[in-house]
Amino acid sequence: MELILSNGGILEFQPGLPEKYAGPVLRGAVAHCAKSNLTEVVVQELSGDGYWIRFSIGRFLKKVSASKWLHTKGFYSSFMLKNGAHKEIDSIGKFHLRQDQYTCFFSNSANCNATFEKNNEFRLLDVFYSPSVLKELAPYFPELNGFLNSTSPMFLNGKKGWTLPTMKEIYNQILECPYDEATRQFYFDLKVRELLYQLLEKAFKRNAAEPNFTPFEISRIHEAKTILESYIDKKPPSIRQLSRRVAINENKLKNGFKKYFSAGLFEWLMERKMQHAKQLVLTTNKPIKEISSLVGYPRTTNFITAFRRRFGMTPGSLRR
Repeated sequence: MELILSNGGILEFQPGLPEKYAGPVLRGAVAHCAKSNLTEVVVQELSGDGYWIRFSIGRFLKKVSASKWLHTKGFYSSFMLKNGAHKEIDSIGKFHLRQDQYTCFFSNSANCNATFEKNNEFRLLDVFYSPSVLKELAPYFPELNGFLNSTSPMFLNGKKGWTLPTMKEIYNQILECPYDEATRQFYFDLKVRELLYQLLEKAFKRNAAEPNFTPFEISRIHEAKTILESYIDKKPPSIRQLSRRVAINENKLKNGFKKYFSAGLFEWLMERKMQHAKQLVLTTNKPIKEISSLVGYPRTTNFITAFRRRFGMTPGSLRR
């Protein structure tokens, strides 16, 4: 990856993580960082048999572009974990990747440029799959043969899509790998294929009988998700109240939410609460009682029960 500043200068990468780096660590990865008075970027890369993983995190005070991302033939997937980026790929065109969106495409080597929003921290996870990995799943998804035989870039299911909760769980597991050197490569081998399976399942196994939604309704469904995200630490509105706020009827809201996020509204919110609580347990020294309150549980015992039901252990056990 090459970072180009707004004045045309190139930001040089140095090996290793920054001294005070506090973000996720991709275990076993090779890390590089670049820093100036305008920006700070950390890139961690991990290679496996037929795939690689790249996790990038940073903040820019001015407009910065990244280039030279696509260097070999294969299937490229990008997940925007935080904030957004504008991308342009030769023979494919321009698109804007927002937080909680992803893009997947099959391409030969090509020029690719990404421009990141200034003043906001971004987090981006890229996973590359070689044709040999795609061939493993071609018997189950015959549509992949069209990608493998193509001589021009092809998107999977449109230029971008909304990341499903199941996909988020997998990439969080990749970034939070708990295993040592002896077993983590096998773990990554499994997880990148599980993520690929989710992408292909969403693209090729959609139920044709599912209801259709207008662009306005789709925007309102995503607005409902944004509203629910603001209720991580408190009691959420009822479905009736939420449907009135986003101006579509309750059935459309419930069915649309399940279609685009593969979960019911409050099932999705509960999952976000639990994932947020897990991050607080692992990355802070906050007391369990305080974390319970921060995710909307006035009674700590109820929180511990819900946490154990979701993760198979109590918050205290996870922290130890």
